[in-house]
Amino acid sequence: MKVDLHMHTNCSDGIYTPEQLTAMAGEAGLSVIAISDHDTVAAYDGTHSFAAGLQVIRAIEMSSEYEGEDVHILGFYIDPVEAGLQEYCRSFKQRRLSRALEIVDKCISLGYEIDKKAIHAIVEKGGTVGRPHIARILVAQGYFPDVKSVFNQLLYRGGPAYIPYHRRTISECIAIIHQAGGVAVLAHPGLLHQALQPVLQHPFDGLEVYHPNNAGRYEEFAAIAHKKHWYISGGSDFHGVPGRFPEHVGMYSVDARQVSRLLQRKDQVNE
Repeated sequence: MKVDLHMHTNCSDGIYTPEQLTAMAGEAGLSVIAISDHDTVAAYDGTHSFAAGLQVIRAIEMSSEYEGEDVHILGFYIDPVEAGLQEYCRSFKQRRLSRALEIVDKCISLGYEIDKKAIHAIVEKGGTVGRPHIARILVAQGYFPDVKSVFNQLLYRGGPAYIPYHRRTISECIAIIHQAGGVAVLAHPGLLHQALQPVLQHPFDGLEVYHPNNAGRYEEFAAIAHKKHWYISGGSDFHGVPGRFPEHVGMYSVDARQVSRLLQRKDQVNE
């Protein structure tokens, strides 16, 4: 049985709607997925319907940092209407919007024309807005050939149009996930460098062992999870962005047996 416990929709920075994503997941032969949008639970606001026959674990990917490195934390089996989680999402949505508008101002000052109405339109649809959305606008207007080029030249950390933003601490994110009844899992540890060892000292419940950016290190991360008695998770981090692996649902999946303890939680929903 194939599963994918890390996927994004257009409720954050993915391309496809929850309806489209779940339909594609079913067609790709996946049995269980987790929609884990960045800092939002909009996919679970009651306005979306998921493909029949597919188990969907309610999830979120929270943004934190440690010593200048991005730290992302997956929360599985969350209650999307829990007050603390809702407040986190509301606050982050506003901070993301303010930051995006500042980035747009920087882009305009550098000679790139962007209509701020496009940014507000994304938020009005219920999702959050971030650098990928701005990058896609710049690509659509012909300034860059692809999103990667925008990040490499303009939006990278410290870049000409980069604006830093305040994020909650790792401990705060874990606490919010626990308060919402969820399981806190450190996402894609292979992307962490100097911060990896100190970050691993935080009270996570699990580790995302299987991820495209962990290639060649699966055994290392699995050993860490076993030693700490943590859940093992895995997923593709699918966004649907051209040029970003995986470009298609099902290109990267996980054997359910590899994440069986996490799947044995009984809070799965089938919508």
